[in-house]
Amino acid sequence: MAKAFETSKKLIITIAPSGTRTTGGTWKTGFYHIAREAKVPIACGFLDYKKKTGGIGPVFHTTGDIKADMDAIRSFYAPLSGRYPQAL
Repeated sequence: MAKAFETSKKLIITIAPSGTRTTGGTWKTGFYHIAREAKVPIACGFLDYKKKTGGIGPVFHTTGDIKADMDAIRSFYAPLSGRYPQAL
């Protein structure tokens, strides 16, 4: 995927969250590694089921400190409600 960014003039990918078919337990980090290697930002899209809203949240630029970066991304999503919050 990172190679595709390197060879494309314009490219946007969307990665759906894990846990759509089974409970994930922990967040997957593949999207982070793709963004880091491709040197592209991560734009956080969201759907808040309880409030019936959706949109694009902050744009994160990876720093290489995956723990800090993932903590910042998780904190953005923390107040949002999924359709099946128990699956998280």
